[in-house]
Amino acid sequence: MHSWTKRVPPVHLALGVLYVAVLILSTAALHGESAPYEQVAEGARVVFGLIGMVYAIRAARQPALLPRLRQAWRAITVSLAVLIASPLVVGGLKAAGITAADDVTHVAFVIALLVALQRFPLAPMNSRDRLKAALDAGTVLAGGVVLLWYVSFGPYVDAHGLSPTVVVAAGVYPLVDLALLFIIARALLRGSDPSATRPLRLLAAGTLVLFAGDGVHGYLHGHGQIEMHSPWQFFCWITTDALLAAAAAEQCRAISAGPREARAEVSGGRHLPFAAVAMAHALMLIAAVHEDTLYPWGGLAIGGTVLSALVLFRQTLVQRESDERALTDSLTGLANRARFRATSYRNLARNARSGRWSAVLVIDMNGFKEVNDTLGHKSGDLVLVEFAEVLKRCVPAPGLPCRMGGDEFSVALTDLDHPSQAYDIAGRIAAEMGPVAIDNQLIQLAASIGVAVSAPGELTHDEIVHRADLAMYRAKALGPQTRWAVWQESLEPQPAAAA
Repeated sequence: MHSWTKRVPPVHLALGVLYVAVLILSTAALHGESAPYEQVAEGARVVFGLIGMVYAIRAARQPALLPRLRQAWRAITVSLAVLIASPLVVGGLKAAGITAADDVTHVAFVIALLVALQRFPLAPMNSRDRLKAALDAGTVLAGGVVLLWYVSFGPYVDAHGLSPTVVVAAGVYPLVDLALLFIIARALLRGSDPSATRPLRLLAAGTLVLFAGDGVHGYLHGHGQIEMHSPWQFFCWITTDALLAAAAAEQCRAISAGPREARAEVSGGRHLPFAAVAMAHALMLIAAVHEDTLYPWGGLAIGGTVLSALVLFRQTLVQRESDERALTDSLTGLANRARFRATSYRNLARNARSGRWSAVLVIDMNGFKEVNDTLGHKSGDLVLVEFAEVLKRCVPAPGLPCRMGGDEFSVALTDLDHPSQAYDIAGRIAAEMGPVAIDNQLIQLAASIGVAVSAPGELTHDEIVHRADLAMYRAKALGPQTRWAVWQESLEPQPAAAA
C-alpha cells in the first residue's frame, strides 16, 4: 500500500501546508482575532511571491529549457517582483496622491504575467488546427466578455453613463483580464511543449482564479464599492500567487527529474468553449428571470439556450467520434499505434509512482501472408478480425490490445503486482488460438508473442517495446505454431569481437 504523500512532490506539499496556514491566519484576521485582514493578506502575497520568484529565477537560468521557455520564466520573475514590491509602491503612490495605487500595481502584475504566458512554447500544429484553436479561444474570450459585462462593466456604465472617462475607469481591468483569458485559453486548447505541460496547467489554474478575483473587484467597482477590497478578492489573489509559486517549483522539479518522454494526449482545455457558451446562456436566463417576464426576452433566452444545448451536444458527439476514429483501427476496432504509444507512456509513468509493474506484448501473426496470397485480402482481413476478437477475450481491463498495422499487434498492460500476470495473459492468448472458418475453409490462427516487463521506473517506452520485439523474434524462431517468449539478456545483440 503506497501512501498518497509519495505521489505529491515535497515542494508542493510544503506549499499546500503554507497555503492552508495562510487561509487560517486570514480567517482569524477577518474575525478580528489578529492583525488587520488586509495586512495579513498582503503579507501572504509577498511570501508566495518570494518563493515563486526564487524558483522562477532558477528556471529562467536552466540551459536545458527551450529559449522561449526561459524567456517566459524571466517575464514571470518580473511579474512576481512587481507583486513583492507592491506594498512599497502602493505606499509611495498613495503618498503622492494617486488614489488608484492598488490598481496600478495590479495591472502591471497582470501585464507582466500576460507577456510570460504569451512566450510559453506551444505544441506544433498545422495552419488549420491553429485557426481552430484560435477560434475556440475566441469563443472563450466572448464568454468572458459576456460575464464581465454582466457582473461589472455593464452595471458601472448603467450607473455612470457611457463616456470616455467611464470606459477608461471601468475598462482597464476587463481589458487586461480578457487578454489574459484569451492567451491562456489558446495555450490550453493547443497544448504546450512537453517540457512545460504541468507548469502551464498550474499557471492556467492561477489565471482563471485571478480572473474570478478581478471579476469580484469589477462587481464592487460597478456597484460603487471600489474603496473596498473584499475577503473573496484577496482569497482569489492569494490562491493565484500560490499557484504561480507551485508552477515555478514544478518547472524546477521537472528539470531535476530529467527529461520526460513526449506523449500524445488530449488537450486539457477542449471543453472550455462549451463552458463559455453554457455560461453565456446561463447569464441570459438569469437576466430573464430578473426581468420577471417571459415576453419577449424570457422566451427568447430559453429557446436560444435549448437550441445551443442541442447543437453543443451534437458537436460533442461528433468530436468524440472523431477522437475515437483517430485512436482506433477501423478494421478490427482495436486501439491503433498512436493510442498504444500514448497508453504505454502513461502506464510507465503512473506505475513508476505507484510501485507496480508494466508490461508490453508484441505479437506477429504466423502464416498470414499465405492466407492473403491464396485466399485474397478480403479473407486476410477476416483473419485479422478473428484474431482481434481473441485479444479482446484474453486481455482483461485495464490492459489495452492494439493493432499496430498489417498483421502486427501489441498489448499494453499496467498495474501488475508481479511479472507472472503478463506471462499468464500471453499463455491465455496462445491457448485461445484455434481454427476459424473463413470462406468455408478452416484456417488455423497462429502467432508469435514476445513479452517484456518493466519494474517500477525501470524502462522507457522504447526500451520495453524493443525487448518485447526481441522476445517475439525468439518465439517466431521456435516454430510456425503459436509460441510465446519472455525477454532475457541473452536475446540482446552481442557486440562484435575485436579483431
